[in-house]
Amino acid sequence: MRKLATGLAALALVCSSAANAEGGYWGATAGLMTVDANTVDDPINFGLRGGYTFSSGWGFEGEFTDSLVSGEADAFDGRDIDVDIQTLGGYATYRSFGDVYFKGRLGLIYEDVSVGGYSSDDTGISVGGGIGLNLSPNTNVEFEYTMIEEDVNFWSGTMILTF
Repeated sequence: MRKLATGLAALALVCSSAANAEGGYWGATAGLMTVDANTVDDPINFGLRGGYTFSSGWGFEGEFTDSLVSGEADAFDGRDIDVDIQTLGGYATYRSFGDVYFKGRLGLIYEDVSVGGYSSDDTGISVGGGIGLNLSPNTNVEFEYTMIEEDVNFWSGTMILTF
């Protein structure tokens, strides 16, 4: 129990060691768009992200992603068909303080899923969270999970440059 308390105290110290810098940022994100279906190989998406963080840690961001590497699904006739997912989202964000920090986001997302020649789009609520690391005063790396919809999730890494 003492080791757990010591570990939590050290984590709290690291996460509160520096203040959030207020300002705008932009970056590139890439990751795996996991689809909850047994017959689908997941696509790899790449995207752009931009936003603004206030000194309180609250902020907002927009993100666009598209499939860089298509996933594959098994068709009923035995052939493989491409699976592509495109997203456009707007989020309210919160980043905790520190050189190692936690991030949460909640927003609206538009998605377009293409499977072979069939395409379907939808708009809904998206939620995500992750952990970030300040590499320098102007460079951060974030590792996140975002729920795109009930059966589609985005596991991503992002490099952010602040200005």
